[in-house]
Amino acid sequence: MKIFNDKQIEQVDSKTRFPIAYFYYHGKEMIIKAVADKKTGRVLGVQIIGPSGVDKRIDIFVTAITFGAKAEDLFHLDLAYAPPFSTTKDPVMYTGMILDNAIKRGRELITADELSAKIDAGEQINIIDVRSPKQYEELHVESSVNIPHDKIRADIELLDKEKLTVTYCNKGVTGNAVQNILINHGFKKVYNLSGGHKNFMKTLRK
Repeated sequence: MKIFNDKQIEQVDSKTRFPIAYFYYHGKEMIIKAVADKKTGRVLGVQIIGPSGVDKRIDIFVTAITFGAKAEDLFHLDLAYAPPFSTTKDPVMYTGMILDNAIKRGRELITADELSAKIDAGEQINIIDVRSPKQYEELHVESSVNIPHDKIRADIELLDKEKLTVTYCNKGVTGNAVQNILINHGFKKVYNLSGGHKNFMKTLRK
């Protein structure tokens, strides 16, 4: 869906993986890429890939776009919830939160391609894997260090606040939470990896 001229609007976008329903109900993942106007916060477009539940979310997004909704409006929607069909906060709501954070609070995203280019160029970056040690040991982004979400406050003084920092989790949500913690502790420039580690690895395998 294309509804605006890209040259006229400065955009912010997010790509994040969400469980459609809780995994103990055999919930699968969907990937949502959403775009909003950086100046006004208005939602401009969305793409979703997933095995089920995609039509419901597309309908919500299209209705929101039709009525000129902003990213922050998505997070405050009151949507149907039952564990076999959705998580407590629907993926639509989380998408609104991530976009709104990027627009209003400087919670910027970095794509897998952009991070790969910085690593290949030898840039000095704090890359923080906020997942569990077991997940980190299995596979992680090159040159990253493992500081789980629940340990970040205790280890925060070990990191250089002046250096460009990138956080990531599996899908993007917990990485965003750690990004908020670092910014609130005075880190100068912090990005959250769009789509998390899973999207990063899929991008590398293209």
